[in-house]
Amino acid sequence: MPPPPRKPVGDETEPFTQRPDSFVGGTVSPSGSRPAVGEAAIEASQGPWRERAFTPRAVMPADEVLKGLESAVRVTLATANHPRVAFDEVRRAWRPFLRQALEQCGGDGLDVWLVGLLHKSGRKPQDLLFVDLVGAVARLRAARDLAQFEEVALQSLERVRTAFDSLPARKLSLKQLEKELDGKLEVDELFAIASSTDDELARRLEEIDGTMGQLRDQIRTRPGTQPDGMYANFVRLKAEVRVIDAELQARKTGVGRPTLLP
Repeated sequence: MPPPPRKPVGDETEPFTQRPDSFVGGTVSPSGSRPAVGEAAIEASQGPWRERAFTPRAVMPADEVLKGLESAVRVTLATANHPRVAFDEVRRAWRPFLRQALEQCGGDGLDVWLVGLLHKSGRKPQDLLFVDLVGAVARLRAARDLAQFEEVALQSLERVRTAFDSLPARKLSLKQLEKELDGKLEVDELFAIASSTDDELARRLEEIDGTMGQLRDQIRTRPGTQPDGMYANFVRLKAEVRVIDAELQARKTGVGRPTLLP
């Protein structure tokens, strides 16, 4: 009998029962139905960690990013009957496009945010796209009606357009993501943390706690085996908890967040 096919480098997934993930809006396996760490666009500033295991994914042209953002708004507003419904739909649809914009134009925004949280350094970033998009999400969430929601959404679209029009912009630095978190989290996951409410982050911590408990039980029931995929996801979840705890603490104390964040 031929041996089973080998997984590609970097694929550390393990089958497991799916459960909701509040950040993704879909279902995610506690033991890793997606890779434990993510790929970076070739426009992102990549260090040795990412170059070891991953082939960079394709970069979406600026016009496609802008069309995707605008289309999500138009499609949502054609059917949404409340700004909160519109917010949930647009936030989910925008996620891959905002990730592309940040990776291509984000500069030091992610670095400054992470250093501030983890080392209590509340300095102002040179590149403001990350901060501006976090603020855009907050304004979309607070929209009183669909007309205001559309106005804020289109302003956010113009902010992304301006970032692309300023090319050559500084591509996103992943230095602190690699240094502090060993690259365990993805750019859009970190953006989701920065742009979530306290209640959303608290719910996410509850989800993670349940998932990590399941992973512990799974690892204990497999004596003598090498649960690489489950262990990798366990470590990733610990990194996520570290960032969420630091973000909540910074919001509470006012120490450690970039000065321009809402």
